[in-house]
Amino acid sequence: MYPFFETIRYKNGIVENLSYHQTRINRTLLALGGNTSIQLDEIHIEGDVEKDIVYKIKCLYNLEGAFHIEKEIYNKKTIQTVSIYLAAQEEYQFKLTDRTWLNDALKKSGTDEIIIVQNNIIKDGNYANLVFFNGNEWHTPLHPLLLGTHRARLINENKIIEKNITLSDIANYTSLKYVNAMMLWEESPEIAISEIVY
Repeated sequence: MYPFFETIRYKNGIVENLSYHQTRINRTLLALGGNTSIQLDEIHIEGDVEKDIVYKIKCLYNLEGAFHIEKEIYNKKTIQTVSIYLAAQEEYQFKLTDRTWLNDALKKSGTDEIIIVQNNIIKDGNYANLVFFNGNEWHTPLHPLLLGTHRARLINENKIIEKNITLSDIANYTSLKYVNAMMLWEESPEIAISEIVY
């Protein structure tokens, strides 16, 4: 019923990065010939909320313009182990509720998170975009599986730079971060490259 979704950070009455989420919804609907009437700034968050608590707002929607809102307290994922996952030609161009292949890939890895590689090119993690640090700059894959909203904002703020990164290029970096809409930049988990399991 709702094949697409957006996950939005909500704290102290503020729905964060709204314009970036709206852009991605519009891009999805336009690409697939959907009804572009969904306006996130008109969505009302129902129920009680606690001060200084981060909530995950999930906006599920379809091509007809129908949507459904869910809310829950956000719990940040703990990442201690990371491995390389060599993928075939699977795609995740749109933020789909069907994440079967991504979840299966993570389960098969036996680690907390993965680095998805296709045709020797670094793509994404299971639940977030990737950003690599070389001691001077932060680089993010030029063609990720999914164009993340936090990634887009960091690029616009000149905090990260798009770059084609191959599997062998990883050795040129010292650490990596997983970034998504639910975490501020300083909250994003950072892992030493030396900890990656090949």
